[in-house]
Formats: sequence, C-alpha cells, structure tokens
Amino acid sequence: ISLDKLPIKRLDSIEESGIERFPPEIGYDERRLALIRRIDFTPVVWPWQSLVENLQLAHQELSVIIDLINTVEANDAVTVAGMTRPKQLPNEVLSDLAVSAATKPQCFRHLGRYFKQSAKALEQQVAREARFYGALIRLQQNWKVKRQRGSEGFTIDLFDNLLSDSTRPSSISTVRVDHDSAGMLTLQLPPKSCRSIQFGFVGESKKEANDDKCIKETHSVLREIHRAIFDEQVFDLVNREAFYPSPGVNVTGIREDFIQLGIGQEASVFLSLVPFEQPNPIGCEIYLQQILHENVFVKAKDGGLGLLGHFSMTLAHRIFSKKVMAELENLVSGVPYLHLLSHPTWHSRTSSWSLFMKVPESILHAGKSQFHTKVVVNDESISISGEGAPNVVGLFRGGSTDTCLMNQYDCDLADLPVILLQQVASQVIRWLHKEALIVGMKASRDFLGLCFQLEQGDMLSLVAHVDPNNSRGCISWWLVMEDGEDGKHHTDKRFLGYLSPEALYSLLMDLVSLCS
Repeated sequence: ISLDKLPIKRLDSIEESGIERFPPEIGYDERRLALIRRIDFTPVVWPWQSLVENLQLAHQELSVIIDLINTVEANDAVTVAGMTRPKQLPNEVLSDLAVSAATKPQCFRHLGRYFKQSAKALEQQVAREARFYGALIRLQQNWKVKRQRGSEGFTIDLFDNLLSDSTRPSSISTVRVDHDSAGMLTLQLPPKSCRSIQFGFVGESKKEANDDKCIKETHSVLREIHRAIFDEQVFDLVNREAFYPSPGVNVTGIREDFIQLGIGQEASVFLSLVPFEQPNPIGCEIYLQQILHENVFVKAKDGGLGLLGHFSMTLAHRIFSKKVMAELENLVSGVPYLHLLSHPTWHSRTSSWSLFMKVPESILHAGKSQFHTKVVVNDESISISGEGAPNVVGLFRGGSTDTCLMNQYDCDLADLPVILLQQVASQVIRWLHKEALIVGMKASRDFLGLCFQLEQGDMLSLVAHVDPNNSRGCISWWLVMEDGEDGKHHTDKRFLGYLSPEALYSLLMDLVSLCS
C-alpha cells in the first residue's frame, strides 16, 4: 500500500504582472528514483576522498603563495624575511631516495652521450684549428703575419718600407687571413687588390682540395697582391710626374685608374690599372717599371740600350726566369727539407731565389743549423752561390779548410737541377762531417760522401746519390762497406732510402761506437 502525501504546489517564479509559475508535475516513478538516490549504500568513506581534500588544500595554499609573490613584486615595501620547509616524513624521504636512485642511471647515460658528442665536436675543432694554424705557420716563413689587436684574427702586411719615403702607403697592403668551416686557410682580399699595369696605344683593339694546394694558391695570391701594390705605386708616380713640365709629353685624358699621354705630335699612349684576368700581351709595363725604377727611385739612367733593345731583353728574361723557377719548384717538391724563397730585385732583367735548408742543432755545441744556396738570373745567365760546397782543389790537396768556402759559379738551365742537388747534398755531408769530428769519430769527406775508418782498417762510407727525375725523392743515401782482407778489395752496398737530416744525424750517432 502506498500512501501519497497531499500535493503541495511550490511556486517556481512570480512575474511582474502577478502571474505565478509552477514547476512541472513530477510523476510517481521519478519521485521513487529521487528517493532511492538519496539513500547512501556505502558503508565506508570513499578511499580517494582524502587525496582530493589534500589536493584542494594544496591548491588553496599555492593560490595564497602566488598572491603573496604578486604582492611582493607589485609593492617594493613588502619583503620576505624567510621561509622554512616543513620536515619530510620518513616515507617521503624513502620515496625521494628511490626516485633519485632510479633516475641516476638514465642521467649518467645522458651525460655519457653528451660527453661523447662534446669530445667529437672538440676533436673536429682541434683538427680545424691545427689545419689553419699549420697553414699560417707555413705562410709565416715567407710573409709578415701579424695578429690583430683585441681579436683572434690575423693579417698579412705587404707594405714595403723601402718605398715609404717616396710614395704613400697602399690601401691594399693589409690582407686579412681567415678560415672556412673545414679549417682551410682563406684570404679576404681588399677591393682593387688584383690589378696590374696595362700599357697600350690609343685606338688599338684589346685581345680537389688539400692543404698543400691551398698553401700554394695562397702564396700565389699574396705574390699577385704584392705585385699589385708595386704597380699601384708605379701608376701613382707616373700620375704625379705627368703634371710636371716635360718636353714632348702632354696629358690628354685622365680618369680613375687611367691616364692618357700625348707623345710628341704623332703618338698617343695610355696607362691604366686593370684586373689580372684581363690579358696583356704587349708587356710594355715591364719596361715602364724598369725605367721608372731607374729614373725615380735610383735616379740613374741606363745607357747603351734603347726602348726596343731593353724591352726585347726584358721579355726574354721573363720567359727564361719562368723556366728556372719551374725547375726550382720541381726540385723543392722532391726534397722535403728544402724550402724555396723568392727575393724581389726591383729590376726587370734580374730574378733571385734562395734554397733554404735547416738541420738539427747539435746537443754538444752551438754550431751552424741553416744553409742557404742563392740562385740569381741576369738576363739569360744563371749564377749559383752557396756555402758548404767542397772546393775541388781542396779535395785533391786533402785540406779541410779549403772545403768549407763560399763558392760561386755559373751554369746552364739543363745542368741546374743536378748542380743544386749536389750543392745541397754536400752541405749535408759537411754538417755531418763536423758533427762526427766533434764526437771523436775518424772521418773524412769528399764531394758526395762521408768516410769513416773502422778499427780493423776497413772503410765505411755514407754516400749521397742525386737524381732530379726520381719521383720518390731527389736525394737518396747509401751505406758502402769496403774491406781489403787477403789482399782483395770487397765492396758491399746497402740502400738506406730518402733520409731526412734528423734520420741522418741519428744514423751518425749509431756509428759512434764503430768509428771512435
């Protein structure tokens, strides 16, 4: 039996006009479900209720802290005197330790990967720096390298102090040195740094990377810039001298890097600075540089040769000197411890180079550690002067003082490589002979050999063999053993290879016990 209470109609709302609004009628089934939902069938409290309450309390505390921080930031007069952290419970401490122990191996793995990446990056950076500074050191042997103040950059100074009194410093005399992403040395060329003098008559029509290649190209670029500086100075001198009164010469046209002169009543010539890429088959700038050098710098005129004769000899010298330089470069490439240096002569019919060799310093005395051989080409004749070359007369006389003189002699182009190799080998023999005498060895020297007298009366010789056409090395060394037992002469030869001065010095020290 179900007893229903008297229905009580509750008002939902009353409008302004007085009309009453009642809620919709609720059925019997809906009322039963509403009563059933009000019954709590759970005998215990919900287990996550405490967690929810703790999160709510933490949220309230965090809101208070955030409000406090905002207040402190907004008002400078409010400061925080101190803050204490509540002491952790034992289970919280254990939980933190467990989490820390679980995350440490992963942190170590991440740290190991980071160290490996850093080591690889550092190794690549060291390789790049080594390549750059190695190339820079090789350039420093021939060029004036300067470090920029306040930075890690370098520059190469190409200004010639000999001309500083008579000409203004060139704007292209300083070349900045840099390197690319792989460490290869590069040059930041200043504007208008690759130009040369062009001389002509008006109206005439105009006609895989490696370190060694990089250094060779850099040397070539620096030589071209050095030449461009001289050409620019010559052009400035001509430009200034052209405005002084001179019989038969008048300025008929002028603009930037260009001047046109009238010679007499019939000829008109021009002088300009042009990039290196433009061809210049006439070659009259060689004569112009020579004449200006003699008349402006030296103040002395060349007598006996006219314009045509001087130009012809200058052109012949340029062709011949290029052949000589090619022979010298091939020679240096075949002897690793030999270096080629170019010397400016400021004369259009004279070229000069020197072969430089450095030997190890002696540990017993302060002796000579450098040898130079100078090659000079005048017109089409080659002159060689070097120290340490044996004197033929001194060798026949058996005197030691005559074999250490400075020798000077002439040769032709065909014999140049062999003569220079013999010169270098004799310098090495002289150095080894001096070192052998200091340590008490019984030694004598001839043209390309160093002889040691053994205790049994046998002779042991260190002999140099020169071959400019050998691709593996132009100077090789042999060890020759000569004995005269039973009245017979026996010779035993052993090939030692293409040894450096350091290896030869080590071999000499090994022979001390046999030849003392």
